[in-house]
Amino acid sequence: MSKHPGSKILYKRALRLFARGVTHDARYFKPMPIYCIKAKGSKKWDVDGNEYIDYWMGHGALILGHAHPIVTEAAIEQARKGTHLGASHELEIEWAEKVRRLLPCARNGYVEFTSSGTEATLMALRLSRAYTGKQKIIKFLSHFHGWQDYTIIDYNQDFSHILEGAYPPGIPDGTLQSVIALPPNDIESVEETIANEDVACVILEPGGASMGYLPTYKPFLEKLRKITRENDVILIFDEVVTGFRDAPGGAQERYGVIPDLSTLGKILGGGYPGGAIAGRRDIMGLLDFRDEEGWELRRIRHPGTFNANPLSAAAGNACLGLILKGEAHPQINHAGERFRRALNDVFEDIRIDGLAWGTTDSIVYVGFGFSEEDLKVEDIEGYVEFQRKKAMNKEPIEYLDKAMINRGVHPMGARFILSIMHSDEDLQRTVECFEDSLKELKHEGIISEFAV
Repeated sequence: MSKHPGSKILYKRALRLFARGVTHDARYFKPMPIYCIKAKGSKKWDVDGNEYIDYWMGHGALILGHAHPIVTEAAIEQARKGTHLGASHELEIEWAEKVRRLLPCARNGYVEFTSSGTEATLMALRLSRAYTGKQKIIKFLSHFHGWQDYTIIDYNQDFSHILEGAYPPGIPDGTLQSVIALPPNDIESVEETIANEDVACVILEPGGASMGYLPTYKPFLEKLRKITRENDVILIFDEVVTGFRDAPGGAQERYGVIPDLSTLGKILGGGYPGGAIAGRRDIMGLLDFRDEEGWELRRIRHPGTFNANPLSAAAGNACLGLILKGEAHPQINHAGERFRRALNDVFEDIRIDGLAWGTTDSIVYVGFGFSEEDLKVEDIEGYVEFQRKKAMNKEPIEYLDKAMINRGVHPMGARFILSIMHSDEDLQRTVECFEDSLKELKHEGIISEFAV
């Protein structure tokens, strides 16, 4: 608290204005969040002058780091010309051309821009239902696809004998009944559900639930692709996180599994708001204007004040242009691999039962009491056990966060999101901070149950 008086004052003001005191659930933090005023490269600074190595990286949007000069210059130049022209513009065409060059599922398809990843997943689901004429959606427990009504559902009453929780409030019963949330990586449940239900589509994070916290693996993706194709079910990869991060062409390039549709966000906009759906021409063609009789009754409408707005298009073009030139890969993946190994070495050296992991190489997780086997969830029993260990980690991870923040490193909970601007020196300093923080927590008895 003594290092953050300015943040404490601002939080008191925020509590009078925002019901939760913050403007994003993930930023809620006890006793208060830190309030930052500027950022550059891998660093950011708070209102009290404290410097941090940042591992939030714009919630994963900033693969090039904060305020990359080329992206910033592009945005400033466009801001001077206008941020909303009320007209079509060349930047939106160039932006879509880059998406098609990078993303395998888009190369012979169409691209449609939205203002966020949540909007993109909502549109993907609507397109799928309209195209197939079917109503049901399969998603997977803990896989996140934005806060919209369909995919925020993270419960299935068929597993109520073992699965704690409930359906989220405020969602109509009809919507609740249209979504079937299955255990992650449970291919038998998928097959059974498709055989017995009117399934329009399957949507998932191809790298695993919650940015890869609970991993998905290539063999499951391959089986899922085969089953959906054989049953005329649309497969949607939510690549809001993995798009342009796992590889230039996202997780679908990395795993060699091509979905029918893909949703995008975060890196797509180069640090500015933006989302997109991309994929098959016959599905995306439902957005088209046609003179055919009765077409307007079938057509999917898509207004949106800030769709492909020039400011986001300028920044997104600059960012994707650098990715196309090879500025991000494979170096960011190699850095993530080295970082993960170093964190695991720390757990071993100070004799703590812990694990660093991640299916996306540049997003690294840490946890206590986890083993590699715990990450191989394929049924409801394995999922429930994983959730039990996740809950067990809540308090120690909160203490770890505080210890690291006070040492000048800002992790995103149990998550470290890398950018190309994280230097070897940054990573080494973070590993040292991680080791010192663990030793402090061990000395104070906070993680004594995980001592080995």
